[in-house]
Amino acid sequence: MTAVRLRLLAPLLALPLLAATPGAQTGRCEPTRAGADMPAPRLSVTHEKGGETLLIEGRIDRDLPGRLETLFAEHPNIAAVHFNSAGGDPAGAMEAGAVIRAIGGFATHVPAGAECSGACALLFLSGSVRSVDPSAVFDLGQFSDPPNASASRAAVARQSLDISNYLIRMGVSRRLLTGTLDRDAALSPGAPRQCLTPAELHGYNVANWNE
Repeated sequence: MTAVRLRLLAPLLALPLLAATPGAQTGRCEPTRAGADMPAPRLSVTHEKGGETLLIEGRIDRDLPGRLETLFAEHPNIAAVHFNSAGGDPAGAMEAGAVIRAIGGFATHVPAGAECSGACALLFLSGSVRSVDPSAVFDLGQFSDPPNASASRAAVARQSLDISNYLIRMGVSRRLLTGTLDRDAALSPGAPRQCLTPAELHGYNVANWNE
């Protein structure tokens, strides 16, 4: 992390660090913020004290990596990236995550009432400092939305391997992948959707705001 980005990042971290205190989140998935299901990602930059914050809303697609490269070149003072997305293309998310991690020094955050699941969860992991508001929804869930029921077993295995390798590069435990799959497989038909709890967020090193 460069000294300039660290200086810009410091004041922006204060709110996420306070908001991410575990307590309210129980594992139930009940987002209240609109915009997560938009068919294409919408990128908006707001000016905050000490820097700029990028908000990514809507479903992740394969065009996002290129759009991010252009946007970061135009806004070098972005220090934090916030998310509200119900999923999308996992390959596009991992490519976009590589763009964010290559620049380095970003704080990623899921704000109050927002959702970050599936492909968005992969993209979120590219942050150096990561936090999730206790009222937000975070879940690795299905890798694509809608899931590709016709995918071969070999294709699913390759995608799982790609995601596992990506988690390692992002410094996140691979148990996030296996634990999520095991949890979903154990749910009975019609059971309420479950998301990661604060304890799981910390245990898998998804959220690292207290380190």
